[in-house]
Amino acid sequence: MKKLLKKFNFATLIFATGGIIAIGYMTTYLFPVTDQAFVVDNMTAISSSVTGHIEQIYVENGQKLKKDDPILLIRPEKYRLEYKGIKAQYEQAQVGLDVIQKRIDVTNADLLAAVDQLNRMKYEYSQKSAKDVVNGVPQIELKTLEYNIKSQQSVILGLQKQIELEKTELKQAKIGIETLAVATDKAAMDVADTIVRAPADGYIQNLYIGTGSSALAHEGLFNFVDTANTYIQANFNETDLANVHAGDEVLIFPRAYLGRKIFHGVIMSDNWSVDRQHIIPLKETQLIFNQNHWINLPQRLPVQIRVTDADSQYQLRPGMSAYVYVRTK
Repeated sequence: MKKLLKKFNFATLIFATGGIIAIGYMTTYLFPVTDQAFVVDNMTAISSSVTGHIEQIYVENGQKLKKDDPILLIRPEKYRLEYKGIKAQYEQAQVGLDVIQKRIDVTNADLLAAVDQLNRMKYEYSQKSAKDVVNGVPQIELKTLEYNIKSQQSVILGLQKQIELEKTELKQAKIGIETLAVATDKAAMDVADTIVRAPADGYIQNLYIGTGSSALAHEGLFNFVDTANTYIQANFNETDLANVHAGDEVLIFPRAYLGRKIFHGVIMSDNWSVDRQHIIPLKETQLIFNQNHWINLPQRLPVQIRVTDADSQYQLRPGMSAYVYVRTK
């Protein structure tokens, strides 16, 4: 025993401590745990699809909403008038379409009558120009019939051209109606979009505007936190992830509820990545920074986790920190 004590000195202590650290470092993947984890929710910047002044706000900060609940109202009068105007143009165009169709019907009737008249003229000419009666018919009468037949053929040709033109006008009018139909639908959508609604179940955050404020289309006004799913981003050392895969179960210990509540989750993907390249603008070459650490620290990689048992009694708010342990298979 005394010999062992004599051999145990400061140098031995240093080497032993180093050995224990090395063993722990090499086997850390057996117990993948991290204290660098935080709550993430899908956050949406609430914006209006139309530009205008806010006439009414139906919610307040922190208020819980269901999908499609109204949030605010953009002054709708302008968009209602635009809808009425475009709808009137659409209805007028439909009437114009009926007028063109009826004109085509009338021209077709005129064409049929002209064809019948031509056939009657041809029959009369064939009868009067027959050999057994031709000598008894004045030549001027036959010439008049010939000219009338040619004239009637020109009338028929003109009516056929008129029908072609009217059909082209009908096609053009139909295209115009389709354009107006789309414009009417768009105007109706604009009217509906004056009411901004909740995109999902969640709650309002950072609402600091009042009625009368201007709202620009597609520019964020305040935040909406989607509570349909809650996520954890856990930043593990790369040395801890050797046995971690998508689908592994996770224990989550929020610091706010430490000792009172444990959440469970599942790893969504094992495609972890971070950006370590630094590109110099204009040159497109990489800039490598010197690491001045005594020990080259392992890279941390973000692991995305979906919480499977969210509890309304213990709310997980975006940004809250937590400890995370992975149950590897």
